[in-house]
Amino acid sequence: MKRKKRIIDGLMAETSLYVLVLVGIVAFCSSSCKTNERREQSAMIVDEWTGKEIKFPENIPCYVSGLETFPEKCDEYFHKEFKILFYVDSTGCSSCRLKLFEWKQLVEEVDSLYPGKVGFLLYFQPKEIKDIDFLFLRDRFDYPVFMDTGNEINCLNRFPRQQLFQSFLLDGDNKVLCIGNPTLNPKIWDLYKFHIEGKDIIDPDPKIFTTTMAEKTLHDYGSFRKGSANYADFEIMNTGNYPLVISRISVACGCTRVTWDKQPIAAGLSTTIRVEMTPDKTGPFNKTVVVYCNTEGAPTKLTVTGITIE
Repeated sequence: MKRKKRIIDGLMAETSLYVLVLVGIVAFCSSSCKTNERREQSAMIVDEWTGKEIKFPENIPCYVSGLETFPEKCDEYFHKEFKILFYVDSTGCSSCRLKLFEWKQLVEEVDSLYPGKVGFLLYFQPKEIKDIDFLFLRDRFDYPVFMDTGNEINCLNRFPRQQLFQSFLLDGDNKVLCIGNPTLNPKIWDLYKFHIEGKDIIDPDPKIFTTTMAEKTLHDYGSFRKGSANYADFEIMNTGNYPLVISRISVACGCTRVTWDKQPIAAGLSTTIRVEMTPDKTGPFNKTVVVYCNTEGAPTKLTVTGITIE
């Protein structure tokens, strides 16, 4: 009887193992299929929208730092050789969706690389304009934006529904040259630059890689009050033989701001990345700061944690 029970238990255990393996295979196949499906959808969107002309609605209020300005103040951005359009359905908007700080970084970089050549057309659809005013002030964002409360630009163009935000590089005739958010993906930003600089769209020259050593990659702020600014410094040493170039730093949400030296860091020298946290919600947080640079194994990830109290 005991021997029979052991056999039955063994068969049940073996059957359970087979079931687990089968479930794992099905889950893997399902995940792979969904990934491939997303890639196919993205490729179809790119094919569909490349070369399409973007239509812009008239008389959309233009704001600078939350204050309405005259239409002619913003009209100049429509007459640039290239335009970067960023549309976001920001109804019930969150700072993580808008990422104003990262767009501010990109505007500053573009103005430095291509002065007078590229205009930014930022279209937001806020539920309440006052909800965005706070973000303008907190992120010190003073670039003109269009408050499209009626979602008119989306109605005119019927942007893909799969995404809540859209980013396009346009030529002088408002035709799409490239699609994708350059603040989220450095490779997309490279494609934007190829178009702006008039280069053929080929793989860029291999980067000269260096190595780095971080004094720390995690900082715990401890407890601090909501709305107060707190700082963490991360020291990065260039331990390789070539200059270290930090091309972009991506933050997890709008409550995080980062400053760093934009100039190349010579071999043997160090640079400091300062992370400023000003959470607008209470409770524990764990945020990741992604550093894109010419190092082996890039990007480098830094983490800040803490607890926000009233």
